[in-house]
Amino acid sequence: MLNSHQKPKRRRVTQACDFGHKRAIKCQKSPVEASCENCKGFSQPCTFDRQPRKRGIPARTVAQIDGNSQHMRNSMSRSTSITQEPRMPPTIAPQAIVVDLVELYFEIVYPIFPLFHRPSLVRRVSRGEYTSDKPLFISVMAICALVAGRVRDGAVTNPRWDLSSLQGLDADVFYAETQRQLSSAGDQMDIHIIRSHALLAIAAIQNGRIVSLHRHLGMYHMLVDMYGLHDESNWPVGIGLIEREERRRLFWSIYTLDVFQSVVWGGTIRSREQQANVSYPIEVDDEFLRDTDILHLSPSLTNASPGTHEASPSFKDSSRSQSDYWLFGWNFITDLYRVLEHTLTRFRGTQCRARRGGFLIDIFQDDNTVTATSVNDSVVQMYVNLPESFKHTPQMTYDSRKDLFGFQAANITASLQLLRIVLFTADGASIQDRCRIASEVISAFMSIPVGYLVAISTPLLHHLGGIGTILGAVLEEPLKEDEYSQVRTVMLSMAQLLDNLELIHHGARVSEKLRTQVSRIDDYMNAQRQIPSPHQDTTESNSSLMSNPNGHGQVHNTQISNDMSDNWSFTIPSDLLFDLNWNLDTGLEV
Repeated sequence: MLNSHQKPKRRRVTQACDFGHKRAIKCQKSPVEASCENCKGFSQPCTFDRQPRKRGIPARTVAQIDGNSQHMRNSMSRSTSITQEPRMPPTIAPQAIVVDLVELYFEIVYPIFPLFHRPSLVRRVSRGEYTSDKPLFISVMAICALVAGRVRDGAVTNPRWDLSSLQGLDADVFYAETQRQLSSAGDQMDIHIIRSHALLAIAAIQNGRIVSLHRHLGMYHMLVDMYGLHDESNWPVGIGLIEREERRRLFWSIYTLDVFQSVVWGGTIRSREQQANVSYPIEVDDEFLRDTDILHLSPSLTNASPGTHEASPSFKDSSRSQSDYWLFGWNFITDLYRVLEHTLTRFRGTQCRARRGGFLIDIFQDDNTVTATSVNDSVVQMYVNLPESFKHTPQMTYDSRKDLFGFQAANITASLQLLRIVLFTADGASIQDRCRIASEVISAFMSIPVGYLVAISTPLLHHLGGIGTILGAVLEEPLKEDEYSQVRTVMLSMAQLLDNLELIHHGARVSEKLRTQVSRIDDYMNAQRQIPSPHQDTTESNSSLMSNPNGHGQVHNTQISNDMSDNWSFTIPSDLLFDLNWNLDTGLEV
């Protein structure tokens, strides 16, 4: 009889649950719940519906054993291959599809959002490690959700890809699975969990779900604050160089996304660069970055102090210049967004101070000499000083090393033009100046090869939406005919640019809608020309019509109105402008 104080002897688990059996992993029973630890971790039902096979070899004769020896070897071979197959949870995707989506991530997403160390992630995914590591599994599913959406929207132009197996994927399946896994993970501290919210925020823009964008950005910033990602002094002491660089890239990537969403959708900027104690990423290619050191580079580079915003401050290598490192261009884009953050704070803040009083100016002695024009001049000079490889976008070669530089040049152009739009909008520029800057922005985008524009995909449309913001404000003002002519030219140029980007419009003919709207405004203007001026002699007009029974008098009146066009102005009715939607992503769900 057992002693009442003696603990019962633990029995060995003799049968794995269905989920553990399919994944060939050990079933760990929970001491307090009916579900095992693995099923609980992956939010799977813990069932035992599988009929276990009897152990041992049934009694057979020697002849049977000899005769079936080859059959046994074949069976063992098949059994081994089954064990080595990807142990992916059913209904998601086979490992071959996941590997393809991860490879596409590094081709079309990584150049803008380099959130992973390429060799490390590719190695772990190819080994199937994501099937037994829940945080890694979540981040891989988030990658699949984002890339599947890009594939659906035509972002892949590389001819080497056979997209037949990828175009049928439902990006929402990966998105929903990632959300489900994140819900079960709660506020668990893991870099993969934080990174997954960042990836889903980008995927939400791709899918036009702006509410979801703010939801995942909110979760990201909550975890950043909870675990101190914004301050390198709070990071774990034992992390290697690879994770340190991944954290830096993650922080500054989502910093730029945060400023971007503030510009496009008018949201608040949750992360301020002055409150961050995070260095810029080291300008070195991933294949040279190891956990303990950086190949071929000076050890001083690995000891850059936190909070250093300068790009690679301690890097000294006379054999290579800044133009040899694509991350130099990537860090310059972060510089542009830091300027953009302060631009929004200074020039948007003017309206807030007008409503709440400007006593803070007296306390902190704000420098009111800074103008939008002076900021623009400084930024343009920064751009002029860039290496040539980041100022001109070559044709896409589908060589990942070369195209990394092309992506940076394209993104620099887009980011610089977005900043200029904000500056000119804040400066109260004239209609002519605003049309000029809008035309320059369109010309800059037209200079970028279409392959890069399509790969950047839906977020690019929101860059172009800034042009619409300028034009929309102009069209609400009284216009002279020559001013409308300038606006009309810009709108038609924008329609031509949108023709090149039709693949990422979710099937909507946005350019045609824009041209239709121009035609409607043209019709309205033509109708206004036919209305006699109140200063015109009515008697003379009537006599003119009487003397020209074939209608020539009407042409005469039109000529009189055209002769007065220098002083004639008109206002476009609000019902025409109401139909003019500057949200170029027509799949948008707010």
